[in-house]
Amino acid sequence: MKRLIALLIAMFLCLPLAACDGGYSRGGVVLGEAIVLKVNARGGNSRAAVEEMFALADEVFAEMDLSDESSALSRFNASRSLDRFEIDVHTFRVLELAEKVYELSGGAFDVTAFPLSRLWGVDTAGLHGSRPDMLDPVGTAKKRLPTYESVVSTLAHVGMDKLSFFEDGGKYYVAKSDPLTEVDLGGIAKGYFADLCVEIAGKYGVESCLIDLSGNICLVGGGIKSGGDWNVGIANPRPRLAIEEFRGYVAAVKCGGDRSFVTSGDYQRFYYYDDGYANDESDLMAVCHIIDPRSGLPVGIRYDEGADRFVKDGTAGIMSVVRGKNSAMCDALSTAATVLGAEKGALLLKNAEADGLIFAGGEGEKGRLAVVGEWEFMDGYETYRTDYDEVSA
Repeated sequence: MKRLIALLIAMFLCLPLAACDGGYSRGGVVLGEAIVLKVNARGGNSRAAVEEMFALADEVFAEMDLSDESSALSRFNASRSLDRFEIDVHTFRVLELAEKVYELSGGAFDVTAFPLSRLWGVDTAGLHGSRPDMLDPVGTAKKRLPTYESVVSTLAHVGMDKLSFFEDGGKYYVAKSDPLTEVDLGGIAKGYFADLCVEIAGKYGVESCLIDLSGNICLVGGGIKSGGDWNVGIANPRPRLAIEEFRGYVAAVKCGGDRSFVTSGDYQRFYYYDDGYANDESDLMAVCHIIDPRSGLPVGIRYDEGADRFVKDGTAGIMSVVRGKNSAMCDALSTAATVLGAEKGALLLKNAEADGLIFAGGEGEKGRLAVVGEWEFMDGYETYRTDYDEVSA
């Protein structure tokens, strides 16, 4: 089989600081241990381009890092003041982009949903050590969920309409109208940085470049070796507990350069909940990190008022792959499309003029797949046909 670029696991394996086919590649963590950046570039001054990308990473991410209590965003979240708070230009620009997708999606993407993530225990700190044991998923499942009342009370402090951000005298500021509103830019910041990397590649005349930022893929020019189309593999979102290296592909596509691919899914960052009656994995409720900011519930969960409990939503979004010119927009749209599900997510992508593949659950054995835009599927990777029925917006 031809080699594929995986959307979730980079398949190029050049050593850090190594020359590849006359080009230059480097891989390593940026922002502490949080983000892995891998770049393979050829043509132009590829070495200078790649090194500038790595040098820029800390500058871009440092003030948005919620794992650092001293970062600007952490201090803004901790503050209960309604006064304006100074931020750097990168945080300001990311907020501008986030507001655009917030409005486009009707609130399905909202960077103020961070308190909900913490409430459900699906923020970075909450998920640490909570991933299920694939050999004993029932035994490692959590036994408690938030109350519906706590979800409703937390929702009262969520909404980008509670934020204002502006430039004044060459400086940038953000303010909140609710002292308990908090911000997490993790759903769009990687895409923003990836777009800056693409600009750097252009500045140095790079002919071909693969930028992988913890699964956000940017393709510049033609393929690294062929100079032609890229082959892109889309990781299978099921089963949830599959080892990543052996997960396989739900589909594979061909694509020209100068495009970004971003994936959001419910199967990497999640934990299982056991109500005490689970016999096996199928009885467990998966609580994933993607929160619907409108309902306050993780994707795949709904509240049954009659039974007064949370139940599984088998028709919810599973995974969205968004392709477009702007990686930041793809980043945020992939989350929003997963929240909205197949049909409504497809309509969002059409309105945003982005291409996408949105996988969702179904009523029967098969799931549902919405295809937005023109995709050239490769032979030999047919799970998207056998396990999903195509639907339209």
